[in-house]
Amino acid sequence: MSATHALAGTLLRAGGCAIDTRHGPFTLHVCQDLTRRTYLLVLALGDVTTPAPLLARVHSSCVTSETYGGCDCDCSEQLDAALAAIAAAGRGVVFYLDQEGRGAGFVAKVRDRMLVQASRGRLTTFDAYAQMGLADDLRSYEAVAAARELLGIAAPLMLLTNNPEKLARLSALGVPLAGSVGLALPPSPFNRHYLAAKADAGHWLTAGADGVEAEPPEPVETIVPHALVGAASLVRLGAYWLPVRAYDGGDPAPHWFRLHAYADLASGRERVVLTYGEATATSALVRWQCEALLERVAGHERGIEQRRWSATVRAFVEHGAGVAVMIADESCAAILAAESPTGAAGDDEVATSALARHHVAGGVAIPLLDGPPASMSDDGRLRGLAVAGLRLASPRFLLVA
Repeated sequence: MSATHALAGTLLRAGGCAIDTRHGPFTLHVCQDLTRRTYLLVLALGDVTTPAPLLARVHSSCVTSETYGGCDCDCSEQLDAALAAIAAAGRGVVFYLDQEGRGAGFVAKVRDRMLVQASRGRLTTFDAYAQMGLADDLRSYEAVAAARELLGIAAPLMLLTNNPEKLARLSALGVPLAGSVGLALPPSPFNRHYLAAKADAGHWLTAGADGVEAEPPEPVETIVPHALVGAASLVRLGAYWLPVRAYDGGDPAPHWFRLHAYADLASGRERVVLTYGEATATSALVRWQCEALLERVAGHERGIEQRRWSATVRAFVEHGAGVAVMIADESCAAILAAESPTGAAGDDEVATSALARHHVAGGVAIPLLDGPPASMSDDGRLRGLAVAGLRLASPRFLLVA
């Protein structure tokens, strides 16, 4: 790990290392925004300090596609295409910003998708934002200017983007630009409606409304925020159908999962649950699935948590019902040589057990664990499920190479 620290404004270069992407080795720089308390990752290839125009991608995070395997947008494909283009050029940089939901946050993104699906496609993503009283795009790019200073980048950027507004905003911040290169990718039945909305909003895309569009398996109703019975600190904020693809080399066809978003008032965090199958199933596999920030950039080999998640998707589909409580780890601890926050991923058993109990309607939970053998964290989670009132069947174990 490179231990050289530097500060530009309130952006701290906290560490870095080599990272082996599936398009070859890059250098990863981890920066922390001390004001927003978020991370900015910079993936660089070649000498980025020379004056020739620099191929660059300014990319906003998308946990649903980059971690969960969701395919109702084109975000993960754009990230991969940008890395491929930079690798082919032999020089370039990707600025990866923590800006879910076009800067409005993850919950806004969930409610956006919920409103669109509840309207049966009559609303676009931009209509949904307007209905929520939000601007179309709340992203900010000040951190890009600061990161250029930290990395000694003086060259104008040749931006990999389909969004003319992004060019205008970066230019307004004084970031020198040499032009742009499009990253248009073919639409699928799962993201055609979303891409058509972006094209209509002025993005440089040819995706129209023509073609087959995938329909969620059941209608979606708009959720009014409410606390869970018996768990007043957990407020349900939204839910929608997410087509999830397992990235394990098996059948690539997506499976419809339902994504549920909660506010945890006790911890001040968001909680996410992904469910598969009938809500009335007599038993369901129950999984605590860790998210790994650094695995969002695809390597030559999938990361361990990505492999575990793909195996979980397959197990849920085979069993017919499953509940995955997602455990976020945004610490970058492995890169910064620091210890992770409390627990393997900072989760707490009371909240995760209450969420699992709410979604296992039949009352019988079949824990799906990493082992064998079960870890100390698993022992605590199993106790939490029992205390929450679930009947526990014998655990099953993921076999992940």
